[in-house]
Amino acid sequence: MKKVSVLIPVFNQEVLIRKAITSIPQRDDLEIIVCDDASTDKTVQVIESFSNIKLLKNSINKGIGHTVNKLLDSATGEYIVLLGSDDYFYTEVFNHVINTFLYSDINYDIVYFNLEINNGTVWCLTESTKYYYCGSVKFIRRCFIGTIRCPEIRYAEDYPFFIELMKKSPKEIFTNQIVKHYNFPRINSLVDEVLQGSTVQP
Repeated sequence: MKKVSVLIPVFNQEVLIRKAITSIPQRDDLEIIVCDDASTDKTVQVIESFSNIKLLKNSINKGIGHTVNKLLDSATGEYIVLLGSDDYFYTEVFNHVINTFLYSDINYDIVYFNLEINNGTVWCLTESTKYYYCGSVKFIRRCFIGTIRCPEIRYAEDYPFFIELMKKSPKEIFTNQIVKHYNFPRINSLVDEVLQGSTVQP
């Protein structure tokens, strides 16, 4: 079994998906699984140019909730971590967190890390902020997730998923390591459309 499954849901990200994928360290104990949500650009061709990726495809656009669930069902790693297709990891810090915390003698259920956004601000994960920054900011033990899945909605699927995890009283650690660059704010992203008040179909 792999130690980590990196799960990437993607839709129409032919420009940014390559940077996301190449930011993932090349390790024998890691698998990369990408699920394309019926992209209409060249996203799939970019993904297929990599030989070390398991590619899943939705035949029609299903939205982020369905796509993340499909990735969770396909993962084989001890831990899973989600990566937005327009974000990227800080590779060496990612390696450090895996080596230090995921191979620890303590079997953590959730290992949190920090994010850096486009203006250089760092979003720090702590006990008091974990509900506010509840998206892809953590490694989660796959057996701890069990049968919990996201609601099949098109945005904000991560909060109800996280709430269900918290009900199981996980053993947690906050690493205070900046593992990922979160591409925020990004004009015309799904989050931006929601913030601007656009109607997004559930």
